[in-house]
Amino acid sequence: MKDLRERIYNACQSPSKVFNYIDDAIFSSIYKRECNQFIQHLKKSSPYNVKSHENIKLNKLCNIEDWEKPEIIDTIPRFHKKGQPIFIHRKDWELALGIVAMQRYGKLNDQSTALGVGSGKEPVLFYLANKLNHVYATDLYTGTNWQGEAPIDFPLNPFKYAPFSYKEDALTVLKMDGTKLEFPSEKFDIAFSFSSIEHFGGKNHQGSLKALRESERVLKPGGIAVIATEFIINNKEHPEFFNERTIYCDLIDKLDKLKLVEPLDLGITSNTLDTVIDYFPTAFDWDQQDEQYKQKHPHVLLRLKNLLFTSMMLVFQKRV
Repeated sequence: MKDLRERIYNACQSPSKVFNYIDDAIFSSIYKRECNQFIQHLKKSSPYNVKSHENIKLNKLCNIEDWEKPEIIDTIPRFHKKGQPIFIHRKDWELALGIVAMQRYGKLNDQSTALGVGSGKEPVLFYLANKLNHVYATDLYTGTNWQGEAPIDFPLNPFKYAPFSYKEDALTVLKMDGTKLEFPSEKFDIAFSFSSIEHFGGKNHQGSLKALRESERVLKPGGIAVIATEFIINNKEHPEFFNERTIYCDLIDKLDKLKLVEPLDLGITSNTLDTVIDYFPTAFDWDQQDEQYKQKHPHVLLRLKNLLFTSMMLVFQKRV
């Protein structure tokens, strides 16, 4: 124990940092134990299975079994660079399920116009540009906190970031606030946003709600909104991520003309619960890990302190 204290002290170089280091270690251990207890309780009290013979649901949580669904495994390679290794990552699930929703509702064709909200430089933009009449990608593109996902030069040169060739005249990139869309009402057949709206700020997820109401406004009657966001499965409160209470009272129940196309399924399987990895530092730098690590550690369910979260898909249709 004495040697451990000395190593910690030498590493931190000051007593105050030592205490912070120890406090972080203690709380990390407590949080991890709490999350593990929740997982074990959920497995025993509420076992959940994905039916292998059924088509994948649209309004649901990300489950590792979804990578066994033909619609998902056939779609994921479409927006990746040819020959690129593909691993189980919830971001791919979001994009693939979004494309599946567009296809099911007859929107994935050259007559449709789509709007991406907080869409950064996502590869789905280039895929959709090849499939739709036109795609408008919007984000702040300020080059600050989200430089990696929404580079400042993307509006001027999206081709630089394209993983494959695409119809350049079918993609327009604009600097725009997703809560104040500068488009006329009823312009788009599709609005989509993949794990962006939760970061739009405001008390009680007001930024997320504003973004959805703006998407509601600019969609044509019968148009669809495809929205992925972060969901906390153990119902902790968070100013950005949603839980079972806030996803309804702060978002779904406050929309007027946008209605879910099917009931929301919040089930999560035992196999998915077994995939949990820590957000810091592992999941945060997951793309930098080697292939062997990625194969053994799917990026599906993440732990951030005492939060357990994954991706959720919400597909709405605007009432006629």
